Amino acid sequence: MQFRRWTPLFVLAAAVVASAQAQPSERDFLSRIRRLTIEGRRSGEGYWSRDGKQLAFQSEREPGNPFYQIYLMDMETGNTTRVSPGIGKTTCAFINPATGDVLFASTQHDPRSKQLQDEELKFRASGQERRYSWDYDPEMELFVRSTQTGTYRRLTNKRGYDAEASYSPDGQWIVFSSTRDAYDRDLSAAERKQLDTDPSYFGEIYIMRADADGSGPKRLTNVRGYDGGPFFSPDGTRIVWRRFDEAGLLADVYTMNLDGTGLFDVTSSASWESNNDWGSAR
Repeated sequence: MQFRRWTPLFVLAAAVVASAQAQPSERDFLSRIRRLTIEGRRSGEGYWSRDGKQLAFQSEREPGNPFYQIYLMDMETGNTTRVSPGIGKTTCAFINPATGDVLFASTQHDPRSKQLQDEELKFRASGQERRYSWDYDPEMELFVRSTQTGTYRRLTNKRGYDAEASYSPDGQWIVFSSTRDAYDRDLSAAERKQLDTDPSYFGEIYIMRADADGSGPKRLTNVRGYDGGPFFSPDGTRIVWRRFDEAGLLADVYTMNLDGTGLFDVTSSASWESNNDWGSAR
């Protein structure tokens, strides 16, 4: 009887151990991990060129600028060069697969850039710590730096956060996230409060020609809550992005056609139950 009494407990404990051992770890998915950056306070948002020979990324490493700037790393030599002009804030660079030009978001045009940099440096020098958070600066605009001339071309000119952009595989299209709708109309009192507390709530997905000047982007999403981080599928026929709920707590991965149709929730179990298979979303 004593043996019978403890057998279920033993079996349960063994099952828990086996389950824990079966849980995948980082090494099951990642191997030959190599650190690429050591300079500066932090780096992130790294994206490869199509041939894998270059890496575009953002990093806080400029002595006079506490904000991210954009850099390009040569994967053969390890040499790193700054792509952005060194003034203002930047984020989310992407290399044009056809031309090698570098697309990124920046506030380099903002006349307050130097003032904001000095204020942030002074704050940090005081020993105070600020909880890290992304500010969705409404002065963020999309720029392209030519690899041939080193000059900058501004693609958007609309108040609101225009960023998180990427090229289509042929380099002809750009998809990006923008909060411009929050600055282009009269907001209700509740919306103004929302903008003050969480501007990402107004993020929507847009698409435009890569040679555009910001005058004709097409809005693809119109759902409350943040939509951002868009990329094209390898064949250029779909867009994949992340969508947060209204509370900003739950996120799912979605895909859609380039015209905004064929919406498909990749990560929601409810979506799989209603769509049955991938083809039904096309």
